Amino acid sequence: MNTAVSAPPVQADGLTRDFGSVRAVSELTFRVDRGEIVGLLGPNGAGKTTTLRMLTGSLIPTAGSVRLCGFDVLREGPQARARLGFLPEQMPLYGEMTVRDFLGFVAGIKDPSRRIGRERIAPLRERLDLGAVWDRPTRVLSRGFRQRVGLAQALLGDPDLLILDEPTAGLDPNQIREFRSTVRDLGREHAILLSTHILPEALEVCDRVMILNQGRLVAVDRPDRLAGTASPEGKLIGRVRSPAPPQLEDPGARVLDETGGLWRIEGDWDQRESDAALRALLDGGAEVLEWRRGTAGLEEVFRRLTLGEGGS
Repeated sequence: MNTAVSAPPVQADGLTRDFGSVRAVSELTFRVDRGEIVGLLGPNGAGKTTTLRMLTGSLIPTAGSVRLCGFDVLREGPQARARLGFLPEQMPLYGEMTVRDFLGFVAGIKDPSRRIGRERIAPLRERLDLGAVWDRPTRVLSRGFRQRVGLAQALLGDPDLLILDEPTAGLDPNQIREFRSTVRDLGREHAILLSTHILPEALEVCDRVMILNQGRLVAVDRPDRLAGTASPEGKLIGRVRSPAPPQLEDPGARVLDETGGLWRIEGDWDQRESDAALRALLDGGAEVLEWRRGTAGLEEVFRRLTLGEGGS
């Protein structure tokens, strides 16, 4: 039997990491299956980065094991890493290289025979819409194009597994929407583990979410089940940018100051009321950054599991 075909792209068993007397990650056991997008959520210091470093083989676990497509990351490192594409939060690029040269360089490292370069780079240029910057030095790229180049290098070699670490951090709302759409499309072809602190991202993109707290896995389920928001009705959450507090007719709506001209809006609206509130905000000149139903439920679960807040 072909191990790489039959085994799940990620299988972690009892994964543990200590830093001196501090246990950063404790006995994590989970898997990611093919065609599945799994979100890794948790507050700062929960152990997300440590977990990703152990999965990619850059940090040795104190105990436990990680297998990628059946290959042990420590004992069979080259075979395991050949199945992996990784996009770190801060993508390191060689600033003097053009996008074309950088991807050719990465392809040569991954496969000295250059087969990857011949077969994969041109399709990725088209798929990720890199034509406009193809011959530009990477140092002049916007954050959005840097992320696309980072995703392209992760996809070289057609990996079974993609690990994406905070991939939409620093992107504007339009770039975020485009990037999430790309990730959803890629999820049909690859297993994806997505580390994020953005709860709407988990609801929109992920098939399952895992919540870490103090290095332990405290919840695993579909995001709508965790949030209790399978129904299209329920609390709606919005985030807008406006110099003054947004004005809404509904006296039950909550407008919360997030500082710096950012405002959070909560309302128990049906679809008609939600549409009317959104029109009022846009007519008033507010820039709408998020407007979606269901985040509140997931947020309440997240806070209850990580801070001990919320109801029963």
